[in-house]
Amino acid sequence: MCRITVVIPTYNCLSYLPKAIESVLKQDHENIELIVVNDNSDDGTAEYLERLVMRDTRVTVITTEGVGVSSARNLGIKKASGEYIAFLDSDDSWHDGKLQAQISMHQLNPELGMSFTNYDHLTESNQKLVDCFSYWSQFQGCDEQAKVLDDPLNVIFSNNLIGTSTVMMKKSVFKKTGLFDTELKYAEDWQLWLKVCECFDVAVIPEVYVSYLIRDGSITQTDENKLNNLESIENIIARYKERNSLITSKSISKAEARLSEEYADYYRAKGNKAKTLLFGFRSFFLEPKHRRVISFLGKIKK
Repeated sequence: MCRITVVIPTYNCLSYLPKAIESVLKQDHENIELIVVNDNSDDGTAEYLERLVMRDTRVTVITTEGVGVSSARNLGIKKASGEYIAFLDSDDSWHDGKLQAQISMHQLNPELGMSFTNYDHLTESNQKLVDCFSYWSQFQGCDEQAKVLDDPLNVIFSNNLIGTSTVMMKKSVFKKTGLFDTELKYAEDWQLWLKVCECFDVAVIPEVYVSYLIRDGSITQTDENKLNNLESIENIIARYKERNSLITSKSISKAEARLSEEYADYYRAKGNKAKTLLFGFRSFFLEPKHRRVISFLGKIKK
């Protein structure tokens, strides 16, 4: 049975971390190595992990001094002994059978570099909002349990549907793509998925296998950071437009439409009506969609 290494970076997330870890250790795929990278937590995480390591030999802990999530994941990748690597954020959790569904897909398709699944968005009270693929109207007609994407680069460039906590990759893939870019403060995961899509086959599993928690106090989505995050996405799009002829004009329009929609949301929250309208109409122009029109008009009304 092939070995799967699971990498969980964590920082002051003790309220959620035990649930995440439990969802890994109870997977039906038995040959698991779990690497938890504790990035300078001061909320009791170290003590909890110390007790956990004593109970379960599958768990390894790496302690770091505030290196950030990308570097933490990279340290886990370098330490991994598994042929495959899966990622899980410390406030998310997996459903039963997640690893087995993905490893079966990889074994049936040896050329796969990466696979990902659908995921639910949950509130902090565990209320389900919507699953990712339904919200973005993707893979809705797919009646297969898993599907190798025909043109993964354009699919994922058009709309980043990949939740980091859903991903499984062959460890050998990193020799060609490199690791997460620690210079990027946001969207470094999307950039890595695009590199994988350029070089390897990629598969999607439409079934929901992950619960993604939307936290009210998320650091990455504060007003202070959100504009920088959007600019990071814009820079990645610009780089691909300049150098990659494999990206179609349709995919560029879709990516820029989604980015414009997010800029409109940002400026609406800031009370800037002119820029809200500017980016909202730009989004409609680039990719007219019924959902986008209804959503935008509703927000304008509010």
